[in-house]
Amino acid sequence: MRILITNDDGIEAKGINTLFAALSGKHEVYIIAPSHERSACSNAITMRTPVVIKKVDPHHYSVTGFPADCVNIGMHANLIPVPDLVLSGINHGPNMGDDIYYSGTVAGARVGRINGKSGIAVSLCENGSDRDFENAARFTAEYIMNFREQILRDAVFLNINYPVVSSDKLKGVAYTYLDKRKYIDHYTRINGTEAEWEAKLEGIVESEYRSGSDADMTRKGFISVTPLNLDTTDYQTRAEFGKMPQAVSI
Repeated sequence: MRILITNDDGIEAKGINTLFAALSGKHEVYIIAPSHERSACSNAITMRTPVVIKKVDPHHYSVTGFPADCVNIGMHANLIPVPDLVLSGINHGPNMGDDIYYSGTVAGARVGRINGKSGIAVSLCENGSDRDFENAARFTAEYIMNFREQILRDAVFLNINYPVVSSDKLKGVAYTYLDKRKYIDHYTRINGTEAEWEAKLEGIVESEYRSGSDADMTRKGFISVTPLNLDTTDYQTRAEFGKMPQAVSI
């Protein structure tokens, strides 16, 4: 299988290089990744200004852009052969629940799916040890082989979160849904004047741990696999609003 790997932690990150090492023996694998960390960039794409692409070697390229830029370049710049699968990760921390709307890691997989290819985002639930990244990478490699036919045929979009637990406490794979994440944010003023200042975002994230959700199952020691979709239409509201009288004034 021809695989493109990207991330939002940067081309030097442990997670992406561990994943490359786990896959490159059996697949044709390329890395196109941001030149530096781009966490929480969501689906941002660089427009109207050029990005710089650096060829590290024939299978590694860095880009002065975002994960979505990296996947677009892999798909459309004739830099590498068009991939069968886009992998994004392994992220240094979780991407669960509402995180998927902010995550550059999930965005990389999403852009693969937008372009008609399977996209899989992989995250380690904590910034763990080398062994934790190796375990997550090994699982990802096995998962891809087990579902090779579906991945090539159906253009799936999956979000995987791998718990940081010892092998004897790992309970298996759970197919989950997105939990609700609460972002308790505040901004701290750090420099400036009364007319202009700098503000830094700080805060914490809390999960609701709804039964069977990604946050709930990873906490219980399961590898969470959440199938995602590109269509975010609220069909229930559409149906309810469509029954109401429509008064339009022009």
